[in-house]
Amino acid sequence: MSTRRSVQSSTLLALALAVAAGPVACAGGGGSRGGKKSEARKWLDNPSSGKREGNKILIPQIGVEFEIPETLYVFKSCDESGHSAGEGPEKNWVPVVSCASAGAVSSGDADLGASASPDAEPIAMTFYLAPKDRPVDERAVAYFNNTYQEAGLKVEELAYNDDYFQKTGIFAKLQVMDESGTNAVREIQQFMFPYGDVLFIVRTEYPFGDTRAIQQDWKSIMPYFRVSLKR
Repeated sequence: MSTRRSVQSSTLLALALAVAAGPVACAGGGGSRGGKKSEARKWLDNPSSGKREGNKILIPQIGVEFEIPETLYVFKSCDESGHSAGEGPEKNWVPVVSCASAGAVSSGDADLGASASPDAEPIAMTFYLAPKDRPVDERAVAYFNNTYQEAGLKVEELAYNDDYFQKTGIFAKLQVMDESGTNAVREIQQFMFPYGDVLFIVRTEYPFGDTRAIQQDWKSIMPYFRVSLKR
């Protein structure tokens, strides 16, 4: 790969990560409209750790209960994140829980049609918490569609869903294109769901055409991430 191509690809990917974040308020600001902050919103300013009980990760400060599924093919290692702002694809996203791959395809994954590769890229499915400064509803779909396209991303799927694994929000599948704009090089799958003045985002990014059982694990993990907060 030439230096020029490498720089252009890196720049495009960085742009994609920033845009995929969507517009969020500054982490040190007020509530969604400058009013009183919820307890979950206050947590963003000073995150604290939760606890683990058996196969459950509990962070009661933000109403999170995550039960680790027994069977996972790719994202096998699940744990509470370090809660450091700036570790996500957008500086105001605070990681909450992450399930990561080991970089290799398991025999079970291969049974689902995956191609075994000893040098498969390590990937993760991470839940983040961020401030919310705009509605995330049906009307917001058009806004995000235009924003992603203007950034050079291909919108493969984008839709509002009021019952997505018992959650209400916007699902997006986006493709990062090469410098020609005709070939996808990476794919981003994301779902964002709001609660009051905060926004949960679950996101994974992987090489385009990755044959591991990413979708299988996504469907297994999503129902077990539960939030008990007022909307």
